Amino acid sequence: QLTVNITACSLACVGAAILTESPLNAIQMLWVNLIMDSFASLALATEDPTAALLTRKPYPRDQAVLSQTMVRNMILHAAWQLLVLSALIFGLGDVCEGHGDECTGRVYVDYYGAVKSGRPGAYDMDGVEGVCPPAFNSADPLTMDAAGKPLRPDDFCSEAHKGGGGNSQHYTMVFNVFVLMQIFNEVNARKIHNELNVFDGVLKNKIFLIIVIGTLVTQVALVEIPGLNTAFGCTHLTKDQWMACLLLGASVIPLNVLFHLVPPSLFPAGGGGIPDDDDDEEDEEGEEGGKKTE
Repeated sequence: QLTVNITACSLACVGAAILTESPLNAIQMLWVNLIMDSFASLALATEDPTAALLTRKPYPRDQAVLSQTMVRNMILHAAWQLLVLSALIFGLGDVCEGHGDECTGRVYVDYYGAVKSGRPGAYDMDGVEGVCPPAFNSADPLTMDAAGKPLRPDDFCSEAHKGGGGNSQHYTMVFNVFVLMQIFNEVNARKIHNELNVFDGVLKNKIFLIIVIGTLVTQVALVEIPGLNTAFGCTHLTKDQWMACLLLGASVIPLNVLFHLVPPSLFPAGGGGIPDDDDDEEDEEGEEGGKKTE
């Protein structure tokens, strides 16, 4: 959940600062929070204890809630997710020549794949010199005609770029990859004591398998079922796009093995134990209890 929070908050801040809007809408964020707060916590809480648990030493009461291993996994996984999602947001999506309220004709910026940009039209067009009339600025006379009217209307390029509230394959892929990364990261979260084999005993936990598979099926429905995908700001994806999303989502599992090569000692622990004041109070209560016993 903390990994999701780091990634989601960073995306929202970057989107607001650069794109003037978040790449993930409110209902998509609610869905992500639902699968992580409720479904994932239920799946992980039903994990059966193992024999190794009996050989583990007890934790002192003042030990941090988040171990250095947990903090390492959180930071590295969040960094990888931000890297992939940023590449999708800013490195995917074609920007085309503008004609009226349509962006058609010669391609000026051709990023990976034949996917039109889902970014705001103002961001794309302002970033490609000479493609379209400049965005209206009341303080800039170059953005208006002699009568003071904007050279470019508000809905310019909104049809093709889906920047006017429509749903694009571009942003659907961003949302899809984000969710799939969290689902596959649930498998990593089963082991938090530096174990390499995160699949150990996974087939024994039927509730975990049901929740993970059910979440995957629901995610497919949110993207592919007409009407439902519109409510979630999504649209249909091709087979190749689904394959790319699944590969990027599943990348968190092999990378988790590489992250184990990073020493946990490089990261701080978080969420300390009992404060000193509480320790003193408990010591006094213990002394008083000992005196009464005597």
